[in-house]
Amino acid sequence: MSALDKFRLDDEVVLVTGAASGIGKAISEACADAGARLALADKDVEGVEAVADDLDAETLAIPADVSDHDEVVAMVEETTAEFGGLDVAFANAGIGRLGATVDDYDIDQWHQVMDVNLDGVFYTIREAAAVMDEGGRIVTTASVLSQIASDFPGVAAYVASKGGVAQLTKQAAADLGPKGIRVNAIAPGWVHTGIGGGAFRKDSGMDHLHERMEAETIMGRLGEPEDIKGVALFLASEASAYCTGSVLTVDGGWTTT
Repeated sequence: MSALDKFRLDDEVVLVTGAASGIGKAISEACADAGARLALADKDVEGVEAVADDLDAETLAIPADVSDHDEVVAMVEETTAEFGGLDVAFANAGIGRLGATVDDYDIDQWHQVMDVNLDGVFYTIREAAAVMDEGGRIVTTASVLSQIASDFPGVAAYVASKGGVAQLTKQAAADLGPKGIRVNAIAPGWVHTGIGGGAFRKDSGMDHLHERMEAETIMGRLGEPEDIKGVALFLASEASAYCTGSVLTVDGGWTTT
């Protein structure tokens, strides 16, 4: 097999949560380009159906709230019923809620973030691994804020949840390694998406925030969902056959300085 062929996913079944927009949409596009059959899940029913319709691939759109374990079970069952198995799962769905500092952080908001960002990833790993054969791959979406703290206001729950995702990824790799299932994480930096209440959308009106982050980033710009595609495809494919328990940072050098 050539080096380039190792990045192919021809006829493999790939599940992506949070697929309606942002990084999840970009991951879905990359996997479709690589020949995968795709189960795309999101709470945004219209959004995920639109993504599924736009892809030049065999697709299935699944309405799913990953914070609800029963819905995750149904999501995986629907995937395997439609495609006959599951080869790759991206536990990508996540939210960002800006709150107060940790001494005054709203309890309900804390649980909302944890329910999606950490519990949802655990549920997805658990149910996906249960139906995977040897050679299965699971990829989670952590964050650079799983590695360091930030003076960005109100991110306590987000930072804690993504730190949990990074460590859960490593533990899942240890637990599932004997079954031949690899588990890795992507840790994006500041990317133009709708997370954080839309603060990082290009049209958010928060140019001062974007300018600050760009100045702190070696490459001098915020990331785009497109920047995650290559890393996602690497971890989903045989190109990363000797990688498990890894957290790959994709941040334009922001954490380097």
